[in-house]
Amino acid sequence: MAKLVLVCIFLIILNAAIPKSFAKEYVVGDKRGWSPSVDYHPWPYGKSLSVGDVLHFFYSPKVIDVASVDISSYVLCGSVKTFYKDNCGRTSITLDKSGSY
Repeated sequence: MAKLVLVCIFLIILNAAIPKSFAKEYVVGDKRGWSPSVDYHPWPYGKSLSVGDVLHFFYSPKVIDVASVDISSYVLCGSVKTFYKDNCGRTSITLDKSGSY
């Protein structure tokens, strides 16, 4: 029984560590960065974004910001419900759950 408990604890620890060790980092917009002049619709093609991955946004802080909003705010192009907002010019967001961002 003690061995089973140790194996379970090991698997729990391993499970917690695995997503971080396989996390990928992406620069949104690649070399162009986060800019109004970039068409982002094709950007995610060929990328398998997963929980734990990190998105890096590089942009001009005097002109642009980065905000995480719910889907209705995105569709309305408003900030009805903003989860996160930053305008430092170098924003990194870790995907902590699956779904639409």
